[in-house]
Amino acid sequence: MVPAAQERVGSGIFATLALLLGLAALVAPFVPADMTGVRQYAPFPFALPGIALAVIALTGRRPAKPLAITGATLSVLAIATGLYMVTGTTL
Repeated sequence: MVPAAQERVGSGIFATLALLLGLAALVAPFVPADMTGVRQYAPFPFALPGIALAVIALTGRRPAKPLAITGATLSVLAIATGLYMVTGTTL
């Protein structure tokens, strides 16, 4: 008797990384450190990979899709915050 082939499903590491990067991107510009001249650019190195990992986590049959959606949302909010800080406009 041959056992049935089992489908291998990922562990949700991409979604977890997307969430952590999105959170780091949202917090990075507000860290109380001397980041004169670069503070407004701090979210981008974290948020862009966070969005990419969230997209990877949302494709196919992978677990932790709500975690990936949360990571993507935080990354988009961080990019919006960074763009707001770069342009310096007021609403």
